[in-house]
Amino acid sequence: MPATEDGANRLLNFFLYGMIRASESLGNPALFMRSVIEAGLRRFLFTNLPAFAGTPDDPTKACEAFTKASDDSGLIDGRDTVFRGDGDSVSAEIGDHCPYRRMCTVRHDEGRPVFCVRASMLAEMLRVRLEADFDPKLNRFGRPCQITLTRSRWKGS
Repeated sequence: MPATEDGANRLLNFFLYGMIRASESLGNPALFMRSVIEAGLRRFLFTNLPAFAGTPDDPTKACEAFTKASDDSGLIDGRDTVFRGDGDSVSAEIGDHCPYRRMCTVRHDEGRPVFCVRASMLAEMLRVRLEADFDPKLNRFGRPCQITLTRSRWKGS
């Protein structure tokens, strides 16, 4: 394990970058990453955030509570993340303290699509916590990044 926080962040970024590149060769990186994020998120919510289960059913408030709980646990640095929204859509601005920014910058500089891990993580959290599907979208990569989570029109049968 790396000895510093910066070393751990670099390791995480290289790991995720490699996973995304590998999943691109399989043809559907979004689906592959959704599966990986869901498995890790369920384990994380169960073991590290049991108090998170009592969060409100409002998607915006659930995103705020998850970000605060994740920040408190050391998973992410959410101090520069701002949420707005209603019951069908959540908009967020994610600042420079995102632990995945380095990986996103490399992909952007290579001319590859930027895959927002934070947006996917929030969408999966909403699916697990609220039992509702939200489609994540990176609207703008920059300072700050802008994402939108929109309630899916997909209805299961």
